[in-house]
Amino acid sequence: MPAATRVDVWSDFVCPFCFIGSLRLAQLAEKQPIDVVWHAFMLRPPGTAMTDEKRAMIRAFEPKLRAQMQEEFGLDIERGPLDTQTLSAHHAMKHAERNGRGAAFHDAVLRAYWLRGEDIGDAGVLRALGAPLGLSFDDDLLAGREIVSAEAVRTDLGQAAAYNIHGVPAFIFGNRYFVSGAQPLDVLERAGAAARGAPIALH
Repeated sequence: MPAATRVDVWSDFVCPFCFIGSLRLAQLAEKQPIDVVWHAFMLRPPGTAMTDEKRAMIRAFEPKLRAQMQEEFGLDIERGPLDTQTLSAHHAMKHAERNGRGAAFHDAVLRAYWLRGEDIGDAGVLRALGAPLGLSFDDDLLAGREIVSAEAVRTDLGQAAAYNIHGVPAFIFGNRYFVSGAQPLDVLERAGAAARGAPIALH
């Protein structure tokens, strides 16, 4: 069995393409060994208001998104509130990672927002998602005042800026190959193969 390829992913929980990207990474993991490392990215940082134009654009895209999710993954979308703020979720995610539950918590937050319409900016929702995984989040952590998690989130955001990442999802395979956007599974497969130095079928 070859060593797992590290895949660094910058994403935000309220980004539909990030949810799609996470589902395709799960498919990729069935085909080749990968070690996914999630990094925080905030499409709507605290204090950022969503414009009416942006809301209209999101709603116009919704039917296409629903059709794609049903056709490709057999999932029915029920999106959470459009104005959901993800700062607390990212800090909770860092705490989950430190406790060995990062992947499970990341998936739980995505599914809560995209499949059950939950407000993942709400402390009660995040605590309910963490509880089955043995995780608890205090007020300081969720407010971004817990030093270790806050520094981890700042590092992620700083790296995104340094790498000139302005849209998500953004993948880096094996610290070598950058893939931007929710690319098809075959593109991710080829990036993983290239990162391992395996032969790549070009087409």
